[in-house]
Amino acid sequence: MTISQESNEDRLDRIERILAETAAAQKQGQEQLAEIRVLVQANTAAIADLGQRVDQLTGQQQRNNQDLSVIKGWQTELNVKRNAGNVFARLSNNGDLFRIYPRIDLSHYVGFGTRAGFISRDDAEKVRALDFLLEGTDGSGAPIMYAVEVSYTAGYEDIDRALERAPIAARMLGRQVIPAVAAEVISMDFEERAQRKGVRWTYVPNGNRIMQ
Repeated sequence: MTISQESNEDRLDRIERILAETAAAQKQGQEQLAEIRVLVQANTAAIADLGQRVDQLTGQQQRNNQDLSVIKGWQTELNVKRNAGNVFARLSNNGDLFRIYPRIDLSHYVGFGTRAGFISRDDAEKVRALDFLLEGTDGSGAPIMYAVEVSYTAGYEDIDRALERAPIAARMLGRQVIPAVAAEVISMDFEERAQRKGVRWTYVPNGNRIMQ
């Protein structure tokens, strides 16, 4: 009887010990799980913060690229103005430039054209946005005029703007105005499209010819 009781007591002790060890293991597992959750949350927050920083840097880079594009455009316009005679000669096969329409003159013609009903107010805003209106003679000595859109890198939108604004200037002035584009970088695709659309184009002096 004593041996049986001792055996039962030993079993009870063993069970209690197992339960205690199991409870301790569970507690340790819960603590480790809590630590893992904290780590995961910290990593998730760090990843989210990193993603936000990447988005911010990407946005800043896009703004920098836009600013650089604007600056390049301004520089190209200055190059065209400084070398207007050469630009005109290239557009008109060795023609001679004798006038760059100043903004004040262009504004005067726009105002007169609007009041006289030659152009609408919407058209007036479009023609005011022209980069250059150049007048001179072609290689044969015949009078000729160009509505010139200027970009650092010529694109299809420059062709579209030239095609839209040149006819407005023609109605405003009562004479033919040829759409044209001047740029430092021009692709083969641009050349083909400009030729199909009847838009003259030329490289800005000291520009680079890049075919894509």
